Amino acid sequence: MQGQPHVLLVVVDSARVDRVSAYGHERATTPNVDALAERATRYENAFAPAPWTLPSHWSMFTGRFPSEHGVTNGFTDDGLYRPDHVSTVPERLSERGYRTAGFSNNPWVGQLSGLDRGFDTFVEWDLEQSRSDGTATRTRDDLYSRGHWLLGRAAKQPQALLKRRFFTSNLVERAGRWIAETADDETPTFTFLNLMEAHSPYYPPRRAFRRLGLSPPGPLESRLLNIRLLAYVMGKAELSPEQRERVLEFYDASLRYQDEQVGSLLEVLSRQDLFDDTLVVVCADHGKTLGEFDRDAAFPHYLRDVNTNVPLLVKPPGGGGPDTVERPYELADLSELVTSGGTPDTLVPDRQYALVEDYLPHTGRSPTDVTQWHALSDRTHTYVRNQTGEEFLVRRDGTRVEDPHCHDELSGALDERLDRLSPHEATQGQTSDAVGATVEGQLEDLGYLD
Repeated sequence: MQGQPHVLLVVVDSARVDRVSAYGHERATTPNVDALAERATRYENAFAPAPWTLPSHWSMFTGRFPSEHGVTNGFTDDGLYRPDHVSTVPERLSERGYRTAGFSNNPWVGQLSGLDRGFDTFVEWDLEQSRSDGTATRTRDDLYSRGHWLLGRAAKQPQALLKRRFFTSNLVERAGRWIAETADDETPTFTFLNLMEAHSPYYPPRRAFRRLGLSPPGPLESRLLNIRLLAYVMGKAELSPEQRERVLEFYDASLRYQDEQVGSLLEVLSRQDLFDDTLVVVCADHGKTLGEFDRDAAFPHYLRDVNTNVPLLVKPPGGGGPDTVERPYELADLSELVTSGGTPDTLVPDRQYALVEDYLPHTGRSPTDVTQWHALSDRTHTYVRNQTGEEFLVRRDGTRVEDPHCHDELSGALDERLDRLSPHEATQGQTSDAVGATVEGQLEDLGYLD
């Protein structure tokens, strides 16, 4: 393929490192990802550029941090800011002759935010084909797309009535069909998926519980547990130790089901004789807090490892044995890695620290005060500071420490890093139309809007 490999990028939305069996979790939550790890590079200290979906994806797609591309908050009364001053991965690959297709479970990732730019084909969370070149599209897909508003309306109902896995399996099936039907074309392809089973609410199939040796839920348990979890996500309730443990079982079962879907994609690559020559990237856009921390304690829980340190596996084209990277890695670097085709120098950048940016609140209406936070991590510590000068030094497990030498080193490194960023100009971009009721309802179900 002469430097133009096929590329498969799978973002497992909200996947936590500590619950992925490829990273040592005791339950076999990700057997297919584990098998991929035997032929891939595994990153122990990969960090999301932001602790939630929208800015994190824009950073992965552009190689810039939120303060540079400008997508920092999701305020729905004025629409969403869409930067037009930076090119995205699919746009750059398209210019190089790639055919591009995206399949997204997440309403933040698609036409709402402008992240469908550069894709020849894009299938949204509600199965609408917001972009289509006609490849691998069947009559029933067209019918789904034309009636997407009905499906979206149905999805606003209790998730127990219309489980997200219906959308997940349909998106994955379409992605696999697209890969298969473009396999004989000499044109390289870029296939992107965002899969949401690791993001609340959780309604995994009963078989996923059984495969992990867990008790399947009763008729009402899933609904009641997810109501409680949503109240926790919105800051209106806490989880008891028993509730938290059961939520983690639901979470693990959801990961196990999602791993089946990832496995089916990798199987398509193998059947089409594409696996060896494809750059495969599997990562999370951020992690997930499920009751571990006091929301009012010290610095924001969003900046703790459970939300920022994410799984990342990269199998470069041409194969190779398993490898482990201990150096900090920033997911913003995936932009260069993907567009380069996975060259050796992009697999292991020369970094000592990883940066995370966060703007609070993440979403809301007509915000009056936004607090900007930065976190810089090495292999053992994280230094956190906001724009007012409030600062914290913690071990990676979140324990606060007093270490003047480590403090000064990380504080100085953060200053140097921020000096190298290029903040965006507010005039460089456009604003989307106001968010519709269907999408807003879905965002509410996901815990983004109060």
